[in-house]
Amino acid sequence: MARWKQSWSEEDLTRLKKLAGTKPIAVIAKELGRTTGTVLAKAIEQKLPVMRRIERAGQ
Repeated sequence: MARWKQSWSEEDLTRLKKLAGTKPIAVIAKELGRTTGTVLAKAIEQKLPVMRRIERAGQ
């Protein structure tokens, strides 16, 4: 079964809660092996802080 069709395990949710607000969604998604859309949706559903991108100096 494709990873995107799998339910969120307790371990995945714990990792998401730990990483939310500390790294951009794209980085978290890569670490969890999920799409950015599913990670963003789950973070919003769980009312977790979201970082969408890294601010770079000089921009």
